[in-house]
Amino acid sequence: MREFVKVRGKKFYKGDEEILFKGIGIGSWLNLEHFMMGLPGNDFQIRQSFTDVYGKKGADRFFDTLVKEFVSEADFCFMKELGINLVRVPFNYRLFMDDEKPGEWRQTGFDYFDYLFRLAEQYEIYVLPDLHAVPGGQNPDWHSDNGTGYTLFWQYGIFRQQMVMLWKEIAARYRDEVYLLGYDILNEPFIIPDRIDTGEGEDMATGFVSAQASDFLPDFYAQVTEAIRSVDREHIIFVEGDHFASDFDCLRGITDEQTALTFHYYPTVWYDDLYDKEYDRREREQKFEEVFCRLIRIREEFGRPILCGEAGYEIATNGMEDTLPLIELTFRLFQKYAVSFTLWSYKDACFMGLVYPKRDSAWMQLADKIRVRWDHHRAERQAAKGMETLLAGEYPEAGREDRYVLAFRQRALLYPLEQKYILKPLLAMYPEEEMLRLPEAFRFENCGYHEEFARVYREFTF
Repeated sequence: MREFVKVRGKKFYKGDEEILFKGIGIGSWLNLEHFMMGLPGNDFQIRQSFTDVYGKKGADRFFDTLVKEFVSEADFCFMKELGINLVRVPFNYRLFMDDEKPGEWRQTGFDYFDYLFRLAEQYEIYVLPDLHAVPGGQNPDWHSDNGTGYTLFWQYGIFRQQMVMLWKEIAARYRDEVYLLGYDILNEPFIIPDRIDTGEGEDMATGFVSAQASDFLPDFYAQVTEAIRSVDREHIIFVEGDHFASDFDCLRGITDEQTALTFHYYPTVWYDDLYDKEYDRREREQKFEEVFCRLIRIREEFGRPILCGEAGYEIATNGMEDTLPLIELTFRLFQKYAVSFTLWSYKDACFMGLVYPKRDSAWMQLADKIRVRWDHHRAERQAAKGMETLLAGEYPEAGREDRYVLAFRQRALLYPLEQKYILKPLLAMYPEEEMLRLPEAFRFENCGYHEEFARVYREFTF
């Protein structure tokens, strides 16, 4: 008889034994993220740039090669050696659905999932598929494959219904997988409110005061839950809070017995001064713990088990010497409070991943050429400058909340320019056969990894 991980009260169990997860996220594998790959734009725009330069056939060959090189048996062997027992896998709906052919399934995504679960079963590592990008964007940022900065997913019921259908199909196909932990229904939703409430309390991720709770998110979760449960009564459903998985107030009244909560923990994003070299160590540790405890209180409030789905730090920006203490501090919090986790992220182009292509690889040479004109933080500064120019003298009443929302849309205005004037001209310099060899840089045997980071994983126990 196949035995699945189950929810019992505030804990995860396999059989009669409690199980905690020491995991990692395989970011930018089935959903490309610009800062992690060193390529400007969102997932769809990056893929379109390759198609424009090499044609559909050449682009399809490239991205299929990238998938197979990025995650292989050697990667699972390495993760197993580190003691990892769970991988969270972000994916884009476009791998399973073609916007031009509604009602039809694309086999590509299912083939990649088949490949993933074969490795998972071989190495006895659990998998948590995470729907990272949906039509219209569940949040306004690039990582939801959002090219406009508007959250249209919450404005069109047809988009949400498509994702209900997708989850039902995924559950129907993989319901018998023992090493499927469950379904992470929607990554970092953010239902931007039309008006800001005047109640007390600020959201850590945005600076917004608590907005009037929306029905959209709990209603969507309820529809997906019903669809999944019509074909799979066993696997756990994971739900994330609003405001980029930090605000769970609108999710009261969860009734499904096998539903757990997953939150994200990015203290240095919410409070960027925590990276300052002059910041007192003890005060930093206190702030880290204060923020962490504020998030994990949902375990008691909901009486459900919790998983920290993401937590991570920019190694490239701050260096491993200054980043390692933050990683170690975060692991101590997971240990102290017995919180399962999947750290962000396993592999990327020398930004925040544990594993990375070597600096002299062809991929990193391309990324270095791109970084002459573009990087993630530079694009943010450019957008902010343009926004302030737009607002200066014309909209004196525009406040912090207005600027926060507008910043996403300003960045989206730059995406097409980045494709036209940076990415595509550089790609055009690579003959197709040379381009098809670029993904070899991500092959585990061709990569390096941060020894200190790996040591923290090896030594960690609950």
